[in-house]
Amino acid sequence: MSQLTHFQEITLIPDPDIAPYFIWSKLFNQLHIALADVKNKHNIDSIGVSFPDYHYDSKKEQSSKLGLKLRVFALSQKDLETLNLAKRLERLTDYVHIKGIKEVGDKATGYVSVHRYRFKPADMQAESLANKLGVSYEDAMATVNKRAPEKAVPYIQMRSQTNHSNYRLRVLQLPFDTPKAGNFNTYGMNGMSDHVTVPHW
Repeated sequence: MSQLTHFQEITLIPDPDIAPYFIWSKLFNQLHIALADVKNKHNIDSIGVSFPDYHYDSKKEQSSKLGLKLRVFALSQKDLETLNLAKRLERLTDYVHIKGIKEVGDKATGYVSVHRYRFKPADMQAESLANKLGVSYEDAMATVNKRAPEKAVPYIQMRSQTNHSNYRLRVLQLPFDTPKAGNFNTYGMNGMSDHVTVPHW
């Protein structure tokens, strides 16, 4: 199984005048462009991210947070050199500190899968369930209403490069005991159905 062997760590520099969510927005918009670029030009889609200080509390949702660190993992040093975070994020040097490429080695104490969390509205869920099962919309809605409500996970404000509209990149990070290899999307994350992991410590 292919292992994510190298990583880089990015730390948001605390600034009393700038909220972390603003820096996260700038950082992740650039990272998203960079990941899309290396996928299109170099066919690299095995670069994943994690948030070492991530915290999601379903009981006290206001305490959920991304933290101030981001790790970017790859299968090789070469892949991270191709991504070239220092160059990609050079306009953010006042706001973030980027460490050099390092080996994961034996640092990992476990694994996490990081997801772009998307929650389909109840009416859309009911409509697709009704079509799938051949039941009435009302019966489907009764089933949907029994499902777990939407999670108030931390998010990053993003801006679409195609239509320039704003959207929220909601982040759900889950712990895993064993690693699972695979590819990531251009956010360095999983969709809702995949569980490709990155090392965690």
